[in-house]
Amino acid sequence: MRVLFVMVPLASHVYPNVSLAHALQAAGHEVRFASKPGAEDVITGSGIHAVTVGCSAEEDHVDEGDVPLDALAIDPRDGESWRSVRRYLVPRLVSAYFRSDDGSGRGGVVDDLVAYCTQWRPDLVVWDPAFPAASIAARACGAAHGRLLWAVDTVGQVRHKTLEEIGDGGAVPERDPLVAAMMPSLERHGVPFGEDLILGQWSLDPVPEGARLPVPGHTYLPMRITPYTGAAVEPEWLRTPPSRPRVCLTYGASVRGYAPRFATVPLPVLMEAFAGLDIEVVATLTEEEIAEAGRIPDNVRTVDFIPFTQLLPTCSAIVYQGGDGTFGCAVPHRLPQLINLSPKWGEIAVAQFVERRGAGLVIDDAGATAGEVRAQLQRILTEPSFRKNADALCEELMAMPTPHDLVPVLEELAGRS
Repeated sequence: MRVLFVMVPLASHVYPNVSLAHALQAAGHEVRFASKPGAEDVITGSGIHAVTVGCSAEEDHVDEGDVPLDALAIDPRDGESWRSVRRYLVPRLVSAYFRSDDGSGRGGVVDDLVAYCTQWRPDLVVWDPAFPAASIAARACGAAHGRLLWAVDTVGQVRHKTLEEIGDGGAVPERDPLVAAMMPSLERHGVPFGEDLILGQWSLDPVPEGARLPVPGHTYLPMRITPYTGAAVEPEWLRTPPSRPRVCLTYGASVRGYAPRFATVPLPVLMEAFAGLDIEVVATLTEEEIAEAGRIPDNVRTVDFIPFTQLLPTCSAIVYQGGDGTFGCAVPHRLPQLINLSPKWGEIAVAQFVERRGAGLVIDDAGATAGEVRAQLQRILTEPSFRKNADALCEELMAMPTPHDLVPVLEELAGRS
């Protein structure tokens, strides 16, 4: 069969699709990745053919409203947090996918995707939760379609809460701005509205069960996280086993350059916490972040980029912002985690899950001193329970179906469409 993956043009959104795409290719299926301009090198570098649709992300002219970036995380403890996420999310989706380039109501990413799907005729479309235009193209060409989640189902939670708020009248344009924005594209391509256009007919879910935020009534297909973070030539220094515990400091891939500004404690405090410890820290930081960090201790090595699949097998712990992609790399490598929370999507749910499972600690006090952070890091490195619980979390993940296991499931789902 032919399978089209559609994703946001960011490396952090491309990476979660790669392992499943390779599993499908290994089973004899044709695979393409479609995205807006900007992801072509990342896609082709993963060994998958790229298809470019729509205008570049820089041309979207998104009105972000009055919602600060650090208010965008769904907090399972806060029944109202979804509202601030919606105030930010819906205008972004409308601007990125359902507002034409010239304001005429024609053209843009939806029409490009429909044209490509009509020509290539995929049997299955697997799409990014932040790229709902893909569902319209799937429906227009008669393909089965579903989302591949890369984090807790924040979009699903916002949609579920929105429908609860709308009430018995259901999703109608007069009361639902996202549906209203989608209607011109739906009418143009003869596609009737259905909730599957926002949440998919089903969702592939790599999040461990205890950390999920499922939508009632929606079908989730568990799929084991199989880390892929790009490829690079292995540096010589990495070939020598570390003589003391190695700790990775990272802010992930999707928010490089600005995540430290939203983290609970700033980089200079982390650097002061590392100083003097009998550890080796490998910090993946941009030049701007290095400048913000202040004095870099002698036991900290800074690198701009190194694939986690190279670095993490040599580490004893990881310090990061709570991002789902980094969490998905840390767990398979059995690493105790220290989370310097930078809430912007699913980080709060991840942090709560890690702490609840005893696999790490969370820096949750913005006034935490370097000494307090140092004490937390020393705990996850020296107390056996953190390694034991990280091992247990890894075993739980290993029990989930692999991307290869999902291939026959997807074949059956595509055959039903």
